[in-house]
Formats: sequence, structure tokens, C-alpha cells
Amino acid sequence: MVSLFSEEERYKSLVEASPMPTAIYVGEDMVVIAANQAMLDLWGKPASIIGTKLMEAVPELEGQPFFDILSQVFQSGETYHTEESPADLVVDGALQTFYFTFTYKPIRNDEGAVFAIINTAAHLTELVKVKKQVIETQQRLSFALLSAEIGTWDLDPINNQVNWDAKCRELFGFRKEGEIKYEEVLSCIHPRDEEMVREAVAKAVNNDNDGHYDIKYRTINAENKQIRWVHCKGKAYFNDDKIAYRFAGIAQDITNEVKAKQREHQLLTLVNNNVDHMTIAGLDGRVMYMNEASRKMLGVALDADVTKFSAKDFYTPEELNRVQNQIIKEIDEVKGWTGHINLLNYQTRETIPCMVSYLLIKDPETGEVIGRGATARDLRPEIRVKADLQKLATIIDSSEDFCNYCDINARTLYINPSGIALIGINEDQLLNKSLFDYHTPSSNEKIKNEIFPVLFADGKWSGELELLHQVTHEIIPIHKQFYMIREEFTNAPVAMAAIARDLRPELNIRKILADKNAALQSAVDELEFLANSVPPVVWSSKPDGNLDYINKRWFDQTGKSDEETLGARWAENIHPDDVPNAVKTWTASLESGNAYEVEFRCLDKFGDYRWHLVRAIPLKDAEGNIIKWYGTNTDVHDQKELEKQKDNFLGIASHELKTPVTSLKAYAQVMESMFKRSGDFKNADLLGKMNKQVDRLTNLISDLLDVTKINSGRLQFNETEFDFNEMVEEVIEDVQRTSFKHIIHPDLNFKRNIVGDRDRICQVVTNLLTNAVKYSPDANEVIIYTVDHQDSVQVSVRDYGIGISAELQDHVFEQFYRVSGEKEHTFPGLGLGLYISSEIVKRLGGKIWVDSVEGKGSTFCFSIPVNS
Repeated sequence: MVSLFSEEERYKSLVEASPMPTAIYVGEDMVVIAANQAMLDLWGKPASIIGTKLMEAVPELEGQPFFDILSQVFQSGETYHTEESPADLVVDGALQTFYFTFTYKPIRNDEGAVFAIINTAAHLTELVKVKKQVIETQQRLSFALLSAEIGTWDLDPINNQVNWDAKCRELFGFRKEGEIKYEEVLSCIHPRDEEMVREAVAKAVNNDNDGHYDIKYRTINAENKQIRWVHCKGKAYFNDDKIAYRFAGIAQDITNEVKAKQREHQLLTLVNNNVDHMTIAGLDGRVMYMNEASRKMLGVALDADVTKFSAKDFYTPEELNRVQNQIIKEIDEVKGWTGHINLLNYQTRETIPCMVSYLLIKDPETGEVIGRGATARDLRPEIRVKADLQKLATIIDSSEDFCNYCDINARTLYINPSGIALIGINEDQLLNKSLFDYHTPSSNEKIKNEIFPVLFADGKWSGELELLHQVTHEIIPIHKQFYMIREEFTNAPVAMAAIARDLRPELNIRKILADKNAALQSAVDELEFLANSVPPVVWSSKPDGNLDYINKRWFDQTGKSDEETLGARWAENIHPDDVPNAVKTWTASLESGNAYEVEFRCLDKFGDYRWHLVRAIPLKDAEGNIIKWYGTNTDVHDQKELEKQKDNFLGIASHELKTPVTSLKAYAQVMESMFKRSGDFKNADLLGKMNKQVDRLTNLISDLLDVTKINSGRLQFNETEFDFNEMVEEVIEDVQRTSFKHIIHPDLNFKRNIVGDRDRICQVVTNLLTNAVKYSPDANEVIIYTVDHQDSVQVSVRDYGIGISAELQDHVFEQFYRVSGEKEHTFPGLGLGLYISSEIVKRLGGKIWVDSVEGKGSTFCFSIPVNS
């Protein structure tokens, strides 16, 4: 028992988490130890049935094959799976037939023994109904095929005109009169068939071929979207110049023929996968057909040739003699024969008691009997169930549901303790009470006029009634199930059993749920109003990337409806040059779960493309699975235009400034030299300082030129192999010459050559060192160190200066970013050095970052591949 409960706890969580209807049954008694809400809804039962036997929890399953199958799975340890299986269940107060694909899978304990079964199911009722409709229309299709009409068509390939008769126009969905162009014909062909038709026509009108045309394809009516299959035959006729001047033929509606073939295949599939055991044999006893369920029961391999078997392989000698000499003679030509027969498993030789129905198969033309069909129901589970009936009686006494028995005249024979407590009846007066004494008058009327006729005819009824408390006279709503108990051999009704569930708690829950749903709908309406009020386009997407919502701002901007946008059609509005990057980035975000951010041009309703910044983030469940994407499209076209104008201005201005500044530097150097030769060292010193300021201006202009090159994609790299350590030492030496206060301490641990642009890397190291000196005015040292990471080299520059606050560290690599506030004018510059450095590192395939504490200093690092 300890082992059982430990296994029980292990699987309960699995049942609750399953998105499909799922339950677990323990022991041969099939006690329901777990069932998720989906399975309870499927049964139409409350959670209180958990802990009871399945037969008690869902008594309407009695007489259906499920208990037999469950017992077989428990005994054999083999998983049972079936598709489109019927089941009669009490749902919404009525016994209804539903169809499911379900699986019974055995659960084993540590010793390998089966102790429980897990049941999963999928609802397929609508599909099966459609298939039944297919069966019902099959005979009508045969008549329709006989009366099919044929239309004619005549194409003039030279003038691109088609002449049709009325039938052809009907088949292709054209108006009754008027001229039709060949391209109009192609527009009525199913998209999947259009290319095939084009090729067939082209081949026919090609004078290298014989001109014959024979093809089957689908047409779509332009007005009602009706799809038809047509069979077209024709021939092309050529003039002396070997040009096709006529292409004529016929078109026949073969829709019914195609559908009939599809239905025939569906019917055969349905029979072969039926859970009932079905066989067909010839008059000599040779097996002609055996479905999968029958093969499994009788021990015949699924790939075995059943025609090699005969009746003697599946009967004991005694039973074979009974079938051949007695039962076959008793098969009625109309009613067939039904009774008990013992079959034999071909492999194990186990005897299988079955309820078998025989019917005669006749030749449809001659009426001659040509074979016998049989369906069999394995009675072994049913026999085991009967042995458990006594145990069930004990369980009923302890049931929390209202359970009672009455004779066929409605006199009460028994009410369980829960039922006595529910209606407040005096146990001493129990046998003097009628069924009608503890139901309300309206329920009594329904029992007499509606329930009893159904109960005597069908043996069961299920629905909602009302009980009457015998003391307080309170009306108690219940869901009740009636069952007719019949004598085993005569089948005469002898008693009625009933189980009722108090619906008051359920009705209270329904009211609570209704209130919560109303509040939820109100919240949804408010959120949709908010989404339509904001300036950006707001959208959401399924986990697969297909849009399922977009606000009205999209229509205002593009003029396109939801139908023209949702799903994957959002990309149709993007500029063709931007589509590959937008889709690639979106796909990468869907696969990684990272936020989506991209810029692309989108077509507006005036026919102009405007730039949009698109961002989206995923909504995840508790397990980290993406359940939704939420995004916005922000119009940044004006901003992009301003940035473009700014870049153009910077490019032109920096380029135009470079020439006069270069000349100015040359004049300053000449004048400095002249003053020194004349002995005027004071003015020479002033010109030297002027020269340094010109150098600063030259560096600023170079930075502006680099920025414009970066923004326009024209920043070039010249890769060579060089000694990295030597390059770093040169930069340290150059910077140290200009800084007399700070001592640069090197700790260089990278001693190899790398392949890259030496000048650009030198530019990055120089920028980091000069920044370290500039932003640490109160310190006197800077540390630079390198680290060898095999495939990459890392350079770090540490200073002990002003530092950077955590909220500003993400901005230091942006264009024109400078320290704000009181320090804005303390450290001069345009704020381009780190931006240019970061772009150089990125284009070399590396990364750059900063670690900093405000007031204590910063460490700027970058890492680049050894072979870029």
C-alpha cells in the first residue's frame, strides 16, 4: 500500500498539467485517483468522483466496451489506443453519444508490475459526424455520377478568347453571357493547380507535341467560392505556319467522383480502425477480412495474410462443431444470429468468451449468399465486472451521492445514508415511501411522462430534477441518473436504480464564474480601448510569429484591414529591400525568446514608404514558455530624415574644415620656426600652444569624419598581421608623452600576432587611455592590461577617476554623449570617441563594455578575435 500511494503522488501532478483530458485509474477495480478538469468536463462529473471506482463514477459506461478494454490493458500490460471510438456520456443533463481518440497506457511500479492505467482522450465528435454524413450521401453520389453533364469550350490562342457553353460557364463560375479572356479562366483555377494547367496548355499548343490535352484540376467560383473538380480533354489545331489557331475540348464535372473516392478511402479506414472485432469469411470458412481489433484479440499479426486462416484456427473442436452444424443453420437472412461463442487465440490458445453477431453477405446483383460477416465482443472484462458487483454494493453505502433503488412501481427499496441525510427522510418510514414522495411535483410529472418511457425503452436516463426535503420542504436541484435493472435471462425489468448529485454547490460556482467572466470581458474592452488610443501601432502575435491582433492605428496609417494584415501578411506592407532583415530578425527572436527590435520602411495609405521602429517582447508562463508576443510600431521617419540631414551636414562640414585647418597648422608651424630663429621664444611658445589646439581641432574633425563614414557604411578596414603587444606599447609611449601627471602601468599578458586593422585597433586603445587620463584628474595612475583568451585578446584600461553611475553606463557608447550636470564643461569633447571605438570593435567581430563605480573609477574593456 505504501508503494501504491507513492506512485499515486508521482502521477497526480502529471494529470493536472496535461492540456488533454487525462485521468488515472488504480487497481483492477479501476479506482479514479486523479482526473484533470478537462476529463471531468468530458464526463460531465464533479471532482468528488475522484477516489471512487470508474464504474461508479461514470456508471453510464456500463455495457460499453471501456471497462473490458481497461481490464485487458491492466492484465496484459500493453497500451491500448483507438481513434474515433463512440462513448455514451451524460453531459448537460442528457445521455449523449460522443466520439474520442483515446489511449489507455499501463503504469508500472518499481517491480515492473502494472498497478494503474493513465487515460488520455481527444474529442472528435464533429469529425465523426461528418464522416457519418459521408456514408449517408454515398448512395446519392452514385446517382449524381450517372446524371453528370459535360460542357464544351473553344479557345482561340491567337486572339486570347474562349468560347464556352452554359455548362462550362457554370463549372468555372462565370456569368452566363459575355466574352471571356484566357487569363480570366486561369483566375478561376485553384492556386495549387494553376501552374499545372498552364504547363499542360502550353504543352498542348506547342507544335512539337501532338496537341492532345487531358487534365484534372479544381475550379473556384468567384462569387460563392465553391470548389469543383473538372476533367478537361481537348486538342490543339495548327495552321500551315504551325501556329495553334484553335484549342477545343470538353469539361466534365467530376467533383462527385473525386469525393466518392475520398469517402471510399475514409470508410475503409474507419472500418479497419474500428474498436469492434470484425471479420468476413467465405462459405467454406476461409477468412477473407479481419480488422485490426480482431487481429489483436485473436492473436493474428497485423501484417499477416488473413486468407491463409480458416474458422478451425479460432475455435476448439467442440465449438467448431457447434458453429458448423447448429449456429450457421440458425442465421436469419434479415436478423442474422447473436449469441455466446467461445473463440480461441491463435497464438496463446486462450479461450475467449464472446458475444458474437453473425450476418449473411449477399451478392448485390444475384442475391446469392457469398459469405458471412461477424462482429465479436470480448466478454472477459464483463465477467470480471460481475464478480465485483458485490464489492460495489459496499461502496454505494459509503458514497456521498444520493443512491436509491425502487421496484418498477416506484416503491422505495433502499436509500443510502447520504441520500437519507440529503432529503431528511425518517429511516423507519423509508419502505413506506414512493419515489414520488421525495421529488417536487414538477419533477414527478417529468418522471412519469418523460423519464419512465425512456427508462423502460433504453434502460437509462440522465438529467436534472428536484428533490424535496421532507422536513424543511426546501427544493434541492440535482443531477440524476436512472438505470433499469433487468432479470439476466428473461431481460424483464425488475427494479430501478438511481444516483443523484446535489447541484447547489455547482450552481453557486457557475454564478461566481459568470460574474468573473463579466469582469474579465470588461477589462478586455478597456484594454482594447487603451490600445486604440495610443499613437503607435500596437499588435500581438502567437508564439509561432503569426499576428492575431493589431489596433486601429494600423488602419489609420496603412488603410489595410485586419484580414489583409493578420497572420503572416504583415510583411506584405514592408519595403522589399527591408523584408529579409525584418523576417530574419523576427525569426531569430521567435527561436531565442529575446526581445525583437528592428527598423524598416512601411507603405502608408498614400503610397509612400515611412520608417518605423518596431519593438516586441515575449509574455512567458511560469515554466518560461512563450505564450504571446506584444509589440509596437513607432513612426520614426521624420527623425530618420533629420539624422540623415545631420550626417550629411557633418560629412560636408568636417570635409570642408579639414583643408583650411591643415593650412592653418602649416602656417603656425612656419611662424613658430621663424620666431625661434629670430630669438622671439615667447611668441614661438604661443604659436606652439596654438599648434596643439589645431591638433585638437584636427582630431575632432577626424572623429566627425569617422562618424559619417560609420553611419553611411563607408568605414574601411585594412587587415594585416602584426605584433599586438608591440602596438600596445607604442600607444602607451605616445600617450605617456602627453601626460606628465599620470603614470601608465602596463600588465601585458598577450604575446602573439593577430590579424586585423592595426591603425583602427590602435585608435581604440589610444581613445581608452586618453579618456582614462582625462576623466581621472585627481588620480596619478592608469593601468592597462591584456589577457590571452586563445581565440581572442582582451584589453582593459582602469582609472581611478570620477566613475559612471549605473543608470548612465549604457549610454557612454552613444553618439555625442557627454557627462551632464556640473561636469558638462569640465571635460571638453564632442562625445564621439567611445562611440567610434565601439563601432570599430563591433565591425572587427568583438565586444566592448565598461565596469564602473561612481566616484571610484572605471574599467573600460574590449575583446576582439585573434583572426578577424
